[in-house]
Amino acid sequence: MTSDPPSSMYNKYPESPTSPLPRDEGQFGNPYCRWTILFAALVLSIATLPLWLSFVIPKKIAYVNAIIIGAIALYWLSIAVCALRNFSKMYRQPIPQTIDEESVWRGRAFKHVVIVPCYLDPLDILIKCVGTLATQVNAKDLIVVVTFERKTPELMLKTTAIQSHFSNSFHNLLVVRHTLLPGTEIPGGCSNKNYALREAYKYVSNNFTPAQIEQTRLTLTTCDTDSLFHPRYFEVLEACYNAENPSDVDPVKMVVWQPPLFYNWDLDERPFFNRVTGLMRMMMMMGGLISFDLNPMSVFSYPLELGLKAGFINPRYGVDDIIAKVRWMCDTNSDVPVRLLPVAVISGPTVGTTWWEEVMEWGRQCRRWIVGASESFHFFIIHFRCSPCFSGIKWFFMFFLYYGVLLCAGGILGVVAGIPYPWVHYPTVHIGHWKLSFSTVGLWGLILQYIAFAVAFLIDSLGTARMGIKEDINPIRNFLHWLSSPFVLLVYSLIAFISILRFVWEGKPMAGHDMAAKEGFSKKESPQQVN
Repeated sequence: MTSDPPSSMYNKYPESPTSPLPRDEGQFGNPYCRWTILFAALVLSIATLPLWLSFVIPKKIAYVNAIIIGAIALYWLSIAVCALRNFSKMYRQPIPQTIDEESVWRGRAFKHVVIVPCYLDPLDILIKCVGTLATQVNAKDLIVVVTFERKTPELMLKTTAIQSHFSNSFHNLLVVRHTLLPGTEIPGGCSNKNYALREAYKYVSNNFTPAQIEQTRLTLTTCDTDSLFHPRYFEVLEACYNAENPSDVDPVKMVVWQPPLFYNWDLDERPFFNRVTGLMRMMMMMGGLISFDLNPMSVFSYPLELGLKAGFINPRYGVDDIIAKVRWMCDTNSDVPVRLLPVAVISGPTVGTTWWEEVMEWGRQCRRWIVGASESFHFFIIHFRCSPCFSGIKWFFMFFLYYGVLLCAGGILGVVAGIPYPWVHYPTVHIGHWKLSFSTVGLWGLILQYIAFAVAFLIDSLGTARMGIKEDINPIRNFLHWLSSPFVLLVYSLIAFISILRFVWEGKPMAGHDMAAKEGFSKKESPQQVN
């Protein structure tokens, strides 16, 4: 396989914010001969495993299918249990453990850089997002960077509106315009956010003295425009930072903090497939991405030092969140754990202005996410140098199990394993007076998955009530959505599966960042979170 240039070519960033930024020297690799081909081959083999294996071992495949279906069901149940555990932690604020730590923490000063990218997003959505930053308890400690693409429609109108609304709300508000560099960047959120982070870095370098840098803890937070922050988000972030870094002498810990995302921005107005996907993504973030230490998603925070070591964001890839953990591990030679930030953020689901647009946008974003996962697979193989060895290999296994097996192949694999084939021998097990045929294991696996999916609906109900979000969801409609969950995820799996195969033929050009549509959000008041 032809690889991209070594990571070090574009990660030559200084250790201190007082040093000038070097130019990005990264290049594009081969657009077609990539390790994503191996990813697709593995997914294809696993998804069809029960079918082709049934011809090889027809007398034993029933046992293999039972193990496969049981493993998928247990994986879902483990995600559900971990999600419940993290949900229980959400409103317990981290506090100092000793008086000495309290005295140190009270003397710390923080500044938080927040990147808000915008391209096709409606102005009212952008204002609502930045508005939740302006209502932060410590808003004066925020350096907010609103970054537009140079070709953004109504650019001057949006720039003027943001400046007039929020010019005095933060420590500083930067409004920057990114011009795409075709030789080293692809259009989308990665290149836009990378440019904004570099501009924020320049601002800190030019406006903070070395003494101020020495006394100030700096964090970076990236988000999407359809993100609504809890008013204590950065206060909780500071507490989490302090808990991770109790000493001012030791080096800053390289970690990333991930808040649980609730996709409840007009979620009750979305079609059933959209709402089910939003609830499952919420549960899978809390129970999968965070608990299994996989990767951050959409909205996350980390120390400036980690951004410097990892070179901010690679502008030649389509997603900045799935690939982030890979970059951090490769560039810091450490595991860079994903920590729970126990405060919820409301995020927008995929939307459209018509039912058909809802379908198309849902499928388009599904393709983008899974292609981004395939690109992360490619990136890891190219750049990982066996350091940290155990953590890296463990992460790679869990990553493929989550994205390759569960999301891409899982739905298809469960169906193919659950179909009773005429040429296969299915034994019968006697349990007391009961007879259990191996031909029905697919049904039992489905029942276990329904139990796991019910947890997502439970957390949604408890979470929206706690955050003060009012949704118009009839109990019968909610029940029907729950019944449709495995079928929605099966279609999701089919779209992901086909997208991975398409990616083999279309190559790197398919890995761009398709901006999520926002026009479908209603003009009514956005959901508000309570303290």
